[in-house]
Amino acid sequence: MSNCDPNIKTSKPAFSPESLPPGSLHLLHIEKLVAGGLGLGRLNGQVVLCDGSIPGETLEVEILSRRKGVTQGKVLNVSEPTDSRVVPVCPVVGRCGGCQLQHVQYEEQLFQKQLILEDTLCRIGKMTNMPISPVVPSPRPYGYRQVLRMGIGEGRDGVFLGFFESGTQQLLPVDTCFLVDEGFRGVIDAVRTVLCALVRDGMNLESVEIRWSQLEVGGVLIFRGRAQTKEHVECLMNACAEIPNIKGWIYERVDSSGHDSRRRVRQKPMVRGVDHLWEAYGGLRLKMGYRSFMQANWDVFQLLGKTVVERLGVLKGKRVLELYAGTGPLGLTLASQGAQVTCVEGNPFAIHDARESIRVNKIAGCRVKISSVESYLMTVQSGAYDVILLDPPRAGLNPNIIDQLGALRVPHVLYLSCDAPSLARDIKLLCEKGYEIRRIQPFDMFPQTAHLETLVELGLAPAVKAIDS
Repeated sequence: MSNCDPNIKTSKPAFSPESLPPGSLHLLHIEKLVAGGLGLGRLNGQVVLCDGSIPGETLEVEILSRRKGVTQGKVLNVSEPTDSRVVPVCPVVGRCGGCQLQHVQYEEQLFQKQLILEDTLCRIGKMTNMPISPVVPSPRPYGYRQVLRMGIGEGRDGVFLGFFESGTQQLLPVDTCFLVDEGFRGVIDAVRTVLCALVRDGMNLESVEIRWSQLEVGGVLIFRGRAQTKEHVECLMNACAEIPNIKGWIYERVDSSGHDSRRRVRQKPMVRGVDHLWEAYGGLRLKMGYRSFMQANWDVFQLLGKTVVERLGVLKGKRVLELYAGTGPLGLTLASQGAQVTCVEGNPFAIHDARESIRVNKIAGCRVKISSVESYLMTVQSGAYDVILLDPPRAGLNPNIIDQLGALRVPHVLYLSCDAPSLARDIKLLCEKGYEIRRIQPFDMFPQTAHLETLVELGLAPAVKAIDS
């Protein structure tokens, strides 16, 4: 299977951009999907990208604009649909920026995501013949999310909840989200009802984040905004107190800092009830504070954790360094099965949660460190660890960290990524430092979207012996 096309952009197009003026209408055949779930076709030798399409389809498109050498199109009609096209369940698909693939049958989504991953690794990472396993599906294609953040806006009909419209900072009103289950949607409805009944002058709410625990069958609400007084916040919490199954209410004031409106300062929060949840992970109970990262699809994250355990084999006595550990679900799981684990994380709130989880589960052989990854790696001696487990942010690793990893030459590396382009770049550089790819296992952490979680297993490449002349 190959979906690699290194020549998406050409330095000397055969036709001028003016041959596809904005507003012009064309028939476009979709060749493949690319990162972001966009369909790629060609007109007059130019690449045209549009959403809402499936490879193999012929579409009527309107040309919108040309940016960075690529023409953007809008689908007006599907002239020749494929058998994989389905009717989206959400009425705002195409406008909401959340779901890019609801129009694609689920099994086809998995297949197309694997092709996108292969294409990205090939074009950016220059990799061929990659050992990519089929994408692990989500047990629930809908209703899987346990974390959801919604913007709070005000229109002619009053307060509304919504998401940012695709490609804009404009808040789009939505009635519900089908990526959460029925109980969670009931919480959304209840929050909307509460907000509509409040006196809004001085409340200045920006967003609400809802976190949900399958273990506790309950959740917490995190409101963020710029309330004028403490009384405004108390009024909000009193109004939300009757929402069923909510165990905690948090208000965090978010202000502009100094002259730079892009910088945000979160002051000491107001909390009623609890500010955290407990969730089951394997045989453990893990604490998730509201200022710590929490996986949105816990079912798939469980499957990913089992895969990590299987990849590492016998764990007793194995020395594992987990970088970007967060609250430590993976590291604590390995330690509970006999590994000697060091978890490194820069967020002190996440480290506090990890320590609480270690205490509650009585886990030995696990230590946690508050540190940047780059600073901690400077203290690591060669030979100190058998395994490194990486789960960096979307931007991936900076060059200094890759250099440090190359110098340590830890024999076994597991790299977990939510962004294929940064993954491809980093894996290419690690391979240049002496590693080779052993296995690539993608997980569908976010069904109906173009996002994919990928676990890459790396090992040290065999040393090349010098040939005597």
